[in-house]
Amino acid sequence: IAACSGPAPEPETAPETAQQASEETAQADAEAEAAGLPGVDIYIAPLSWVGNIPAIGTLTNATARPGYDNQPAFTEDGTGFYFTSGDSEHTDIWRCSLDCSVRTQITDTPDAGEYSPRPTPAGGALSYIYQAPGGYGGEVWLDAPDGGNARPASDVGPNGYYAFNADMTRLAVFSLDEGFPLKVFGRFEDTEIVTAAEGIGRALYAAPDHDSVYFTMPREDGGFAVFETGFDGTAPEHRFDLPGETQDYAVFTLPDGTDGFFAVDENVLMTRTLDAPWHSVADLAVHEIDGVTRLAVSPDRRHIALVANDPAGE
Repeated sequence: IAACSGPAPEPETAPETAQQASEETAQADAEAEAAGLPGVDIYIAPLSWVGNIPAIGTLTNATARPGYDNQPAFTEDGTGFYFTSGDSEHTDIWRCSLDCSVRTQITDTPDAGEYSPRPTPAGGALSYIYQAPGGYGGEVWLDAPDGGNARPASDVGPNGYYAFNADMTRLAVFSLDEGFPLKVFGRFEDTEIVTAAEGIGRALYAAPDHDSVYFTMPREDGGFAVFETGFDGTAPEHRFDLPGETQDYAVFTLPDGTDGFFAVDENVLMTRTLDAPWHSVADLAVHEIDGVTRLAVSPDRRHIALVANDPAGE
């Protein structure tokens, strides 16, 4: 599944266009996945706040095992997290307590794969991408929080990532069709598919209020920029550039109710709002981790999850 594999290697020469950059990234991701899923772990750390200013506590390797543990998303109550786990090209969905002392397997499909787990905005359910045996990408599925009630939520695949609006009547998807478009459509009545953008990046999230969608587009200089569009898919607007060449970020609600963002550049955790620039939070080298990609913040803002290289290189 090209959309969820590890970070792509740098191209030898700068791409001619932003869309070409996105296509080259997706192709490199596909090649990386064909070689086997990368060895990455999920680290959890407490967050403390003084107003809108965060501080990070000690990072703990929560998954701490050989293989692929990625795409964390905190549970609704913030006491644990869902994640994608696998040892080769096959993945399942699991849930852990914050220290992973309690682990629950949500899906168990030896021939299929699941990834991108997220609690649903309407509550009481879990969503993820289900990839059928031999498939490429997949469809958005819904399930019970503990598994056992899997059913499709869309039929417009193949998709890599997705976001629901607040009442789950509309869906935005990272389509794995040619050109890698962002598609937005109604699930029940207004089912017309709107293409909001072409050549988007993998970091697609609903805003915390689920009234809009944040997504990335590659920049000409090799980095990525964050854009925002409504769930009607019209008039996407540039919001800010991600630092350096990272393509991953996390979005959360700040104590004053505005949207905040985390990203990692050159192993430094950074934060910003829509209106204020990036500033440093912590040097992650102090915590002896590197290669940070995906991030997530708990709904109560008390914990952050970071995906980083397996320290054993496995």
